[in-house]
Amino acid sequence: MYHKLDIMKLQYISKYHQKLQVVSSIIVIASALSQSPLPSSAALLPATATATAPHPSIEQPQCDNSLWKHVFLPTRLHILNPCITTTGIIESIHVENDGDFHIKLLADNRGLINQANIKFENGDLVLEAICQNPVSRPEVGGACDNFNHPPLSIPPVGSHITVTGSYVLDTRNNNWAEIHPITSIARIQ
Repeated sequence: MYHKLDIMKLQYISKYHQKLQVVSSIIVIASALSQSPLPSSAALLPATATATAPHPSIEQPQCDNSLWKHVFLPTRLHILNPCITTTGIIESIHVENDGDFHIKLLADNRGLINQANIKFENGDLVLEAICQNPVSRPEVGGACDNFNHPPLSIPPVGSHITVTGSYVLDTRNNNWAEIHPITSIARIQ
């Protein structure tokens, strides 16, 4: 049985680790900002948002650009990288009224999240699998009309996955980082 002092120590350690994660993110972002001139709005960008030349022997991810014609209000999404692949553990999956699956990913690459992800998405990277469900939000209009892509098979919560898609900031949602739309998602064996 824990004594009150032990519980207080555990709470302090938990808060310390949360603060350490925030400070680490700030240091990574500051380092990236000092290495390349970016616009003032770039303060929200994670360090990995800066482009680097790919190694010629590394296969580049392939994204389906035709998905963009089915993204609801695509102008709200600021593209940081048109096509990336990353990995992580699925924390939650929700059906949205815009027809998308809203998936929270505990990303293996923590440089993909920003302060908005930490504050509003519990530190998770947001994944959006578009037009996978019925649309009940009138504002979406016909974004999912004539969507003829095969449905994505979303692995269950707790799965370690690989995901490919466009890496963006959602300007309607506090500029949190997302992969939206996702082209592919698969469980890692």
